[in-house]
This record gives sequence, structure tokens and C-alpha cells, in this order.
Amino acid sequence: MNLAEEHFYLGKKQLTSICDICQTRGLLIGNFANLQSLGLAIARQWVYLGLPDNFNQEQLITLTLSKAERKSCNSLIDSFDVLPGSWQDQSLRFQFYQHVIKWQNQPDAVKLTGNFPIDLENLGCDTTTIFDKNNLDYTTRLYIREKYHYVCQYCGRYGDSVDHKDPVSLSDDNSLDNLTLSCRECNKLKGSMPYQQFVQWNNEISATLNKLRRYQQTIERLTQRQKKLQSQLAVARHLASSEQAANLQPLRRQIKVLQGLLDGENSDYQKLIQIRHDYIISHYVTWRLEQEGD
Repeated sequence: MNLAEEHFYLGKKQLTSICDICQTRGLLIGNFANLQSLGLAIARQWVYLGLPDNFNQEQLITLTLSKAERKSCNSLIDSFDVLPGSWQDQSLRFQFYQHVIKWQNQPDAVKLTGNFPIDLENLGCDTTTIFDKNNLDYTTRLYIREKYHYVCQYCGRYGDSVDHKDPVSLSDDNSLDNLTLSCRECNKLKGSMPYQQFVQWNNEISATLNKLRRYQQTIERLTQRQKKLQSQLAVARHLASSEQAANLQPLRRQIKVLQGLLDGENSDYQKLIQIRHDYIISHYVTWRLEQEGD
């Protein structure tokens, strides 16, 4: 599952063996296995749709892409996933998938550069549909960042991403009232979710948000302390006659201790980020299914 897990959703609490792009190709879920998707479904007690884990390897169909091409393709799809309104605009997503599939079949025809807008144009996508409505000038972005003092209005951590409360692809609203500031993580997580729903689900886990802020502050302090010690060590090494000089060892030990603390804090921080992500995404998927059923 190199793509975001949302590509493997199929209804409420269901995970598939192949992503939605492969389904667009016309491939059948029942012909493939995906051990990662299966493992995740078992862990969440969801339904898994696909072959079981004792499948025949010869049944697999693989794309003839190099490792670099697969990485570029995944990056392209990840960038598309965070476009405002991309989940709602199914026709735009289908069009994008068609271009991706065409490129996957002939990767030599277009060289992906890593620059998302340029790559979309080179693939033949209509970028005016995607980008024109989200055209904010530098002054507006700077104003929003300074207005909110570079603090994410969703989680309270450092933020520098100007976000449309109501997705601009749906509201066509670039007014200041529709703009807020977020961190990049919240911006990506919210994506095209309705603003009120996202805020509601987010506020339901306020204790988790408090922990995230504390983790970020602790990690920043540890990082700054480590950088200071590393600078002191660099100066001491320059002045010392030997790499084994006695005054270097205490600094090295302190740096090593700080690195251990950083590794532990970062590990717990990432786990908490994932817990929040899963909570909000699960609510969003349920909400979308309810909307489709109405």
C-alpha cells in the first residue's frame, strides 16, 4: 500500500486488494491479493475484499516501472490527493486516473519532473480547472500568516499553509473570511472535507491535540539543545589536539542521550499523529457514505 489507504476503501469498513486506479483499469478485486491491505483489515476488524494470503504468486500482474518511476508516480498521486475538492469532483479524478494509466503504460513518453503543475500539463490534464480558483497572491498569504501568528487554527502547532475553510473548488470563495491558517499536516488531512465537520471531529479529540502540541514543543527544545551541543563539540574538536581528547567525551555522551530522547519522542509523536488521522478519516468516510445514502 504505497498509496494513501483511502485509495483502497470500498464502502463502510471495507478494504480492497487493489487501489481505485487499478479498478479504473478494469482489473477485478477478486483476482488479486494484498497482504498489507489484508493485515490492516484484520487489525481494524473490517471486511477485506480480495484473494486470501495463500494466493498463487503467478496470479499477480505487475507494472513494468522502475523503482524511480514508481516513486515519481506515487508522489504525483499523493499531490493530487490533497487538491481542494478532489474527493468531491469525481470527473476530475477519473480524468486524472486516465492520464496516470496512460503514462504507466508508456512511462518513457513523459518524464515526470516532481513539479506537480508542470507534470499535470505534460500528462495532458486541464490544469486551469484545478488551479485557477485557488489563485492567492503573496500579499494575501502573508497577511493570513501574520494574522494568525503562524499558528495552525486547527491544532495549535506551527503553521504556514493558507487554507480555504470551504473548498475553493466548490465555493469559488477566495475572500478573507474563507481563509485560515493551518499546518501542512492539518491542511492535507482536511483536504476537501467540509469545514464544520472537520472542526467538529477535530474538537472531539482536544486531549490528543494538546498532546501533539506538547510533543512538538518538546521535540523543538531537544533539537535546539542538540544543535547547540553539536556546535560546541565542533569548536572543541577544532581546538583539541586529538579526537580522543578528554573534554570531547562528555559532549558526545550528552548528544547521544539527546538523540535517544528525540528518537523516542518522535516515535510517540508519529503514533499520535496516526491515531488522529485514523479517527478523522474514519468519521469522514462514514459521513460520505451517509451523504451518498440520503
